[in-house]
Amino acid sequence: MIFIYTTAVNIIERPEGLQIAGIFIAAIIVTSLISRVWRTTELRVTEVILDENARRFIAEAAQNEEIHLIANHPDERNGREYLLKEREQRADNNIPHGARVLFFEVEVRDASDFAPVLRVRGEEVAGYRVLRAESASVPNAIAAFLLYLRDTTGKRPHAYFGWVEGNPLKYLAKYILFGEGDIAPVTHEVLRKAERDPARRPAIHIG
Repeated sequence: MIFIYTTAVNIIERPEGLQIAGIFIAAIIVTSLISRVWRTTELRVTEVILDENARRFIAEAAQNEEIHLIANHPDERNGREYLLKEREQRADNNIPHGARVLFFEVEVRDASDFAPVLRVRGEEVAGYRVLRAESASVPNAIAAFLLYLRDTTGKRPHAYFGWVEGNPLKYLAKYILFGEGDIAPVTHEVLRKAERDPARRPAIHIG
């Protein structure tokens, strides 16, 4: 009690110390946010590791003229979910008739843990081929994986995203804080910074 009383008296009589501490804390928070914003479009993944199923899915997809990848936010993870998602993307983005698609899903772990290795596993759900990964940032993981596909298959992959309704500032804040948000534009910006040549850059489609 004496310590609490003495501290309270000192704060009242000398508020300068509290003000300085507040300024110091605010400076740390602002610096941290600025640093995170600056890094949002940096490609931080340096290595992609696939399991056996993922390698097989990609090798078979690469036999076609183009590789088509649908970015999906996992929900029920059943055949109906993938059926509806594929149907929606084919209608909105004009995916070539008969072209087989792969689904790519990224689960967000600790948004502050920027691991340089992206591990991708392949699973088949009701005949749909799904590639799954974990990352601190969804756009960064997707961009890294698309560049990996291009470099390993020699083909320019096409990625398809759904349009997100809502305030763009809200989604930007959500991405900065939690690694999620309006994924497509941030993915495009990561790719734009990582690959300056538009002809070699993986294609992003939003519908």
